[in-house]
Amino acid sequence: MNWQKLLEIQGGLDEHIIDSKGLEGQELLDKKILALQVELGELANEWRGFKFWSDDQEAKTNQFCLHKLEWTNPLLEEYVDCLHFILSISLSLGITHEDIVVEDDLTGETVTETFNELFGYITALYTLKEVNIPASITFDDIQASVNELIECFVGLGEKHLGFSWDEVEKAYLDKNKINHARQENGY
Repeated sequence: MNWQKLLEIQGGLDEHIIDSKGLEGQELLDKKILALQVELGELANEWRGFKFWSDDQEAKTNQFCLHKLEWTNPLLEEYVDCLHFILSISLSLGITHEDIVVEDDLTGETVTETFNELFGYITALYTLKEVNIPASITFDDIQASVNELIECFVGLGEKHLGFSWDEVEKAYLDKNKINHARQENGY
């Protein structure tokens, strides 16, 4: 996993968005955390496995997109959207590639448990950010919280959704190009 490359690329996109939208000097971390929660919900919705009330609980992993005239994987696209915000949040918190350590499998036994755990890690990170007692919250605490989020997220993709990390990185790079183009076109 080339976290240095991904963080550098995400930093470029973040700068592009800040410049093009006139957001210099604005605190965006709360919005990024909310955006990650929304994207994670969209990923869960695309996965569909939690929809016990529906006969259609299978993820649509390959669809032909008439607009793009190509095959797409909506589940992978949503996963990569989450990755964009995880990287962006990490950068906002001062996390570097050297701080990211993926060693443990923090996923639940099921995909549903893992999604719920991810929402918990995001909430824990938000709570740490909100604590106004700087002496009690250290960078190590924030780094550990980000690492737990990343470890669980990587595990969701590899263990539960069946994505190889090479596949994720390629999809991330493709989506990053789309995101830059969107900014150029007034998205």
